[in-house]
Amino acid sequence: MLSSIVKLLNERGALSVQEISLVNGIESSALRPMLEVLEQKGKILKVQMPCKKACAGGCRESDSMTFYKPV
Repeated sequence: MLSSIVKLLNERGALSVQEISLVNGIESSALRPMLEVLEQKGKILKVQMPCKKACAGGCRESDSMTFYKPV
């Protein structure tokens, strides 16, 4: 599974957690630990998009606002 995530990012570039989850058919709650392992191993980089409008918080951890890209 980890290698398929890296392959996907190499093919498509930066994707959100939500997009990676949909493509791989896995819940984002199960996907996040895998992404963290790949990030710790230096295989991928986490990129968080800033909110474009004022919000009540929590945007940084949103599946649609957190992206990963290949190294």
